[in-house]
Amino acid sequence: MALMIPEEISDSAPPSEKIIFENLMRAPQARYWVVFHSEYVDNPDHPVRPREIDFLILTDDCSVICLEAKGGAYEIREKQWYRRSDGKLVSPSPPEQARTAMFALINEFDTSHFRPDSLLSTGCAVAFTDSVFPSGVRKPKQALIIERSDVRDPDRLGQKLADYAENLPTKKVGGKLETDPKKWMEALEAKDNLQSELEGDMRIEPPKTIFRSDLETLRPQLLRLTTDQLNSLKRVGINDRCVINGAAGTGKTVLAMELARQRCEAGETVALLCSNPHLSHRFDRWAKTLPKDNDGTVIARTPASLPLWAFRADDALKATHQQRLDNSPELENTLKRGYHLDDKWESYINETVEDLGTGGVFDYLIVDEAQNLCDEMFLKLMDVMLKDGLVNGRWTMFGDFTYQDFVSPRLTKEEDRRKVLRDFGLNWSNDELETNCRNTHEIAVDIAKYVDIESPPISGVHGPLVQLEYFKSPEKLEEMLDKLIQDWQEKKFQSEQIILLSNGIADALDTERKYSGWRLLNIHKATEEIALGDREGVLIPGVSSLRDTLMYSDIYDFQGLESDLAILVIPVSDEQVILEGSVTLPDEGYLNRVLYTGMSRAKAMLVILAQEGWRETFEERERLYNILRENG
Repeated sequence: MALMIPEEISDSAPPSEKIIFENLMRAPQARYWVVFHSEYVDNPDHPVRPREIDFLILTDDCSVICLEAKGGAYEIREKQWYRRSDGKLVSPSPPEQARTAMFALINEFDTSHFRPDSLLSTGCAVAFTDSVFPSGVRKPKQALIIERSDVRDPDRLGQKLADYAENLPTKKVGGKLETDPKKWMEALEAKDNLQSELEGDMRIEPPKTIFRSDLETLRPQLLRLTTDQLNSLKRVGINDRCVINGAAGTGKTVLAMELARQRCEAGETVALLCSNPHLSHRFDRWAKTLPKDNDGTVIARTPASLPLWAFRADDALKATHQQRLDNSPELENTLKRGYHLDDKWESYINETVEDLGTGGVFDYLIVDEAQNLCDEMFLKLMDVMLKDGLVNGRWTMFGDFTYQDFVSPRLTKEEDRRKVLRDFGLNWSNDELETNCRNTHEIAVDIAKYVDIESPPISGVHGPLVQLEYFKSPEKLEEMLDKLIQDWQEKKFQSEQIILLSNGIADALDTERKYSGWRLLNIHKATEEIALGDREGVLIPGVSSLRDTLMYSDIYDFQGLESDLAILVIPVSDEQVILEGSVTLPDEGYLNRVLYTGMSRAKAMLVILAQEGWRETFEERERLYNILRENG
């Protein structure tokens, strides 16, 4: 679905614009477009009367289209345009209105975005919702005319605009978008800057008083693809083997799903592999919604369950593999928690690989949270399941290979899981995702403050400050949760928008009681009772079938998922002690793992409830962060 700004069209808008708004929003080709409705730009001919662009469309291939919407029927008399309803002269003509709006846009942003050597293309179009293009008039040069039958069909409307954007002049000059990566990046950045300037900075004030209506305003800002995400998709499209590295929140899972969809639409059989079974279940439900027009399919599984699909045609082997899983029911759950591998994995993999043999069953392999699966035994499994194997086959791996030492105790800061790939004899194209497209500016800043991980957020996306509070006892924690949830209920938030996260939460909370009327439900049970929801490729917990239910989860169970609002509870575990008011750790990376994995799950609003013993640690980290900022 296109990102529409604003999200809903005004009731006072003309019917023609309402039709186009709805169909642009639903057009499959516009999935990653940004569409501004009723955008005003300076008008040099009438400085006191800005020119309105009915729809300003920013496509994902660096095109900017000014679309004029026209309802009713028209006719031409002596080369002049007239409305049939009242016979009035229309001057300037609709195509000329679109062209003039396009030039007004270029004039306003010329030096900053539409430089002569830029590959950011501009075009203009007229869409007639109730008529065809009048006979007796020549179609304007370099302008797109969309007639009634195309305007009223989302797929045809999107295809018309997509084809037009693809054939704008700069797209045809020696294929520069493909052959000149620098120019491509410049064009993407120009489009991104233009979008940010048109949107303006958005800040919700005052902090800590966000309402549900504010969240609805924030959500589309956190759905747009960043420049480096678009660049990564381009790189994957021209390389058979890619590794995409990025910190939490940079959009790896969203890109993995988009790549799977593209390969499926191309008629390929795709394996979408991940380490978290909860994320795998989410992937699987999403994959079942994909069209099968070209016989493509996406099989989403973990290493434990993926071979079952490969054995589907052999009842004996399928039964054997199922017995292996039955003998180790907790096998796949061991992959989430800091990469602690069960001893049974090696025998499971070796026996499975032997039964699979060679030849491969998948045309394309996509691995999400790949740092958790960069182990020789898992690579052996991928190798036999992929056509032409890992060395010559086609695959893309998305992972956080920079900061996952916080999540994986087996790694040190000097190690890199990609070394395992090299040792396996693999070569690939590297790409980096750097922009945090999940979290607001405030959440991203506090991740940098408390964990020393900086991933710059999308500019202009602001929300409430992160709320940090301390509790001295389980009873006090429960009181704080009661008050917090009651406050959010009064602000019209639904339980499905919230996740309660912790490491060892079962010990910190009374999970049998209700909190301001909401019962707690563990994510393990949630996969049995309800489906995890989906909002246009962005993963959030959904409890649509169970109201008044607040889901809670271990931070590792929630890896790869995200929520609009998150409450992160940080207790003191049995392995820790409090000396002189502060926590003494057996593992100094414990807090980093909890904070990095937990904080990055929140998209728009984050509350941290920490046991009192952590106060000194948090205050010291904030003090050091401020010193570093002051010293540049």
